[in-house]
Amino acid sequence: MTQPYGLALWILAGLFALRVAAQPLALFVDSPVLPRFESWHGGVLPYPLLLATQLLILAWLLLTARRVSRAALKPSRKSGRLLLAIASVYGVTMLTRLLLGATLLSDERWFASPVPTTFHLVLASYLFVCGHYHYRHG
Repeated sequence: MTQPYGLALWILAGLFALRVAAQPLALFVDSPVLPRFESWHGGVLPYPLLLATQLLILAWLLLTARRVSRAALKPSRKSGRLLLAIASVYGVTMLTRLLLGATLLSDERWFASPVPTTFHLVLASYLFVCGHYHYRHG
């Protein structure tokens, strides 16, 4: 029952963990595969605050994935509806950001930063999977 959800949550948390680790790595490693440091964020938050926030989010992702994997998270249909609604708005907003950044607003840094937008989509996907778990099993 919870195994596919747990696996999906672990994969999405792992992708986000890679993102958190890759940005500071980009300061020290010059590679054509790894985007430059500045490419990893939209410039809204100073990096130390961004990193602290990302670490808190990552801790929540890992804790939730662990609880779902162990069937230790009691599903709630009400929580599922809320998470699905948030995930939907968040995901559509980030898809819109990605599309506008690739077209009309390509000269605006916040819109024209596809790397952070992609990882926002990872977070929206995590919320969607978690919401689906709660809604289906609540």
